[in-house]
Amino acid sequence: MSISSKNNERILIGRVSSAHGIRGEIRVTPLTDFPERFQDMKTIDLYAEEHALSPLHVLHVSRMRFDGKGDIILESDIKDRTSAEKLSGFLIFVDKEERVSLPDGHFWVDDLLGLTVVAKSGEKLGVVDDYLSSGGNELYVVKDNAGKFHYIPAVGEFIKNIDIASSTITVSLIDGLW
Repeated sequence: MSISSKNNERILIGRVSSAHGIRGEIRVTPLTDFPERFQDMKTIDLYAEEHALSPLHVLHVSRMRFDGKGDIILESDIKDRTSAEKLSGFLIFVDKEERVSLPDGHFWVDDLLGLTVVAKSGEKLGVVDDYLSSGGNELYVVKDNAGKFHYIPAVGEFIKNIDIASSTITVSLIDGLW
């Protein structure tokens, strides 16, 4: 999930699930492939879904730890359980520029949405409309000019080049795939 404002875009990385203990700690469910990113965060902006364009609360983090079940426990300037309970359900966003850097050849899904898909011959096939994880491999959902959806496995056999700068994905199709 991402939200856009006039000047920037924010990416959802977590949700406050509950208070933890009696000293004001909060339990955060990470919604990112990189939960370790929380270790370096000194402040965390909390957003309510109905007020997603500006933070309603800023936490000053003093300590972070993993709970062994996948959640994160944050100790901050919140000092009592009652205050921590009021933060349950708040969302944690970061600016798009603050995302974790990916290795060459890897892309964020939202960077792929809207890219033009072209065949190796140069024929424009459509636009990436969605991305699905189907267990074995991911699929690019491509909407053609007639509005029909096609599913292309996101593997090297079919995806020959992704060029974010030119907003194109070049594909090599086999009979029956299109």
